Amino acid sequence: MKDYKIVVDTREQLPLWSKNVVVKKLDVGDYSFELNGVDYSNKICIERKGLADAWSTMLSGNKRFHKELERAKNLDFFAMVIEGSYSDLFNKKFPGSFYSKVKGYIVLQVLFTFMVKHGLRVFFCSGRVEAKKIIKELFDAYVRWKNV
Repeated sequence: MKDYKIVVDTREQLPLWSKNVVVKKLDVGDYSFELNGVDYSNKICIERKGLADAWSTMLSGNKRFHKELERAKNLDFFAMVIEGSYSDLFNKKFPGSFYSKVKGYIVLQVLFTFMVKHGLRVFFCSGRVEAKKIIKELFDAYVRWKNV
């Protein structure tokens, strides 16, 4: 794989990468990359969410996320990586979930609606380590696909 720099959004609170990064404001998502001095953040971006963040995004952040997905339409590829399992989201097995009276299936209905309506790709994973691997593999696949 060619060597590239990971672009991390300035609002990302706990970045997955700390080395070989470029920190800048992204209009969409939390991660993209630069290769040979070319910025691909206008082509591919990945949104990363923890379970609690995914939960609140599907409920109170619904309108804001809808706007983000509208901006993402111009990208070649946009996806969301959720640090946690489908079952844990469905069963509300994450810190602070007991504060919400909303059932997990409702949140998942909203998520699946975003997937169908906007072509959003969603990857559930076991945590930060796996999220980092998935994002890296997506970037690698993009570089292979575009032959850059």
